[in-house]
Amino acid sequence: VSTQSTGSSGINAEYGKQWYQRRVRGVFVNMLLLWCVALLLGQTLSLTDEEIAAFIPSDPDFVERNTGLRSQVWATDNGDGSVTVNTNGIPSHDTWQFPNNESGNPHSLEENWSSYKMFKDPIMRSEGDELMCIPNGAIGIATSGVYIYSWWAAEKGCPYARDFEELDICEGHPASNGEYHYHHYSPCVQMPTCGVESPLYGVALDGIPIYGPFADNGQQLTRIDLDKCGGRYDSNGRYKYHVTIDPPFFPSCFKGEIRKDVGKSEETFTCGCPYDDSGMPERGPKPEDGGRGPPDDGGRGPPDGDRRGPPDGGEGRPKPEIICDFSGDVNLPAVCVDKISVNATMSRKWIQLQEYQDLAPCCPSGADCGASCKTEEGIKDVCEVETAELGSGKTCPRTNLLGCLLRRLLR
Repeated sequence: VSTQSTGSSGINAEYGKQWYQRRVRGVFVNMLLLWCVALLLGQTLSLTDEEIAAFIPSDPDFVERNTGLRSQVWATDNGDGSVTVNTNGIPSHDTWQFPNNESGNPHSLEENWSSYKMFKDPIMRSEGDELMCIPNGAIGIATSGVYIYSWWAAEKGCPYARDFEELDICEGHPASNGEYHYHHYSPCVQMPTCGVESPLYGVALDGIPIYGPFADNGQQLTRIDLDKCGGRYDSNGRYKYHVTIDPPFFPSCFKGEIRKDVGKSEETFTCGCPYDDSGMPERGPKPEDGGRGPPDDGGRGPPDGDRRGPPDGGEGRPKPEIICDFSGDVNLPAVCVDKISVNATMSRKWIQLQEYQDLAPCCPSGADCGASCKTEEGIKDVCEVETAELGSGKTCPRTNLLGCLLRRLLR
């Protein structure tokens, strides 16, 4: 049975200045060391031109059924050490019709413009100093222009996404603000070729690329092959995150630093699931104000100002404590410190069971598998699927933890 993590408190005012100075020095030392390693290995840590160019709609003529709109996504090298990814949040692949009562999702899928800025050369945090409290909402952007959320749904009790709601054919659904997003691996972002390294899947807010489940040696990775944040160094010494078919699917902590002008308000950087669910909302109807509309200029590009984010606190709920400071020079990393609540009352505990599970389907080399191996009827016959014994994350109510655990073990 997994137990709750406990951690550090916030920055103490008595030594905050000294702590900040040490942190800045540490950032620059880490940058110097990483540059030296990259030079020795002949490998850049930067997002490459090829990766930046990969942020385009997979089918630019595809019209999304809920909105009647086409996907718009592109990335730009700003020439100042930063990269910006712009998206209207409209997927360039099939979705279900939303709201969808059968799946349990009451929300509409709507256009939500965002511009996220990250370091082109990721600044790696020190070992043991990874940012465990990842923000609410988007933690990255897929090359399809769809937002990547963590595996925790924004609901009181921190449920497992696959347990509380059925997701659509591309493993996505809209949030209360209409923002369509993935909680775990989507077969519609890329078509992996069996035994060949997966193409780029997306990028995290810390500028570290997210690749598909196949490593550079052709092996399909599972979470046991990755570090605690969901990444690994490839054969060239470059650090990458990987999305996997088993939980927690996407990066579960940030290995790199966040820019102060990342494009999300610092109010969204709080310590939520699985460390503190006190500020999470109960499931309820979609707010009447909905999501953001089209850009004010009517053209290609996001509107001025911040997009709508997750609600802060709310009646009867404490407002989550902010863990990041975005003040000061935007070219320096944000100062973010985990603030994990040791008194959080979690409604569910996690258990890890070894279960046989199908891995991500892939297309045999030379075969025509179309845009995705998945259909409403299942996996296409032409695609190949491996089965492996994986640690499968499940939840059990605290009120009947022993009985739930015994039932799962006896299955």
